Amino acid sequence: MSDIEKKLENYLNDDEDNDEYFPDEDTKMMDKMMDFIMNLNTESLSEDQIEEVTEIIDDIADDDMDEAFSAKKVKIRPSDKRKRRMEYRRKRAQIKMKAKKFRRTTKYKRWTRMKKRKATSGKTARGKRIRKFL
Repeated sequence: MSDIEKKLENYLNDDEDNDEYFPDEDTKMMDKMMDFIMNLNTESLSEDQIEEVTEIIDDIADDDMDEAFSAKKVKIRPSDKRKRRMEYRRKRAQIKMKAKKFRRTTKYKRWTRMKKRKATSGKTARGKRIRKFL
């Protein structure tokens, strides 16, 4: 794995455990470009296209890489975290209520009866074969 690929991987993966985000549109576009370049299938490209891709990667690696990563970092405030948490809880509660409502319907009850009946023959309620991986 080259230095460029390592830098790209670090850049793409470092926001998972980070409390900071980049509000600039440039960084979003940079993410899209990096994903596109990293997922290119070189077998389907011509030699000219492969050369162009390598030139792009070289250009990014030189100076543009530093400019792309120098976007101003903004701290996430505790109030923002609280809003996100409350929104997550609210949506989760809505999902639970919908599931609870669905379990009272005749469609769900019919589905469970079908599931029990077809499980004896090794199929799902929809009629597909149950696969057991040992």
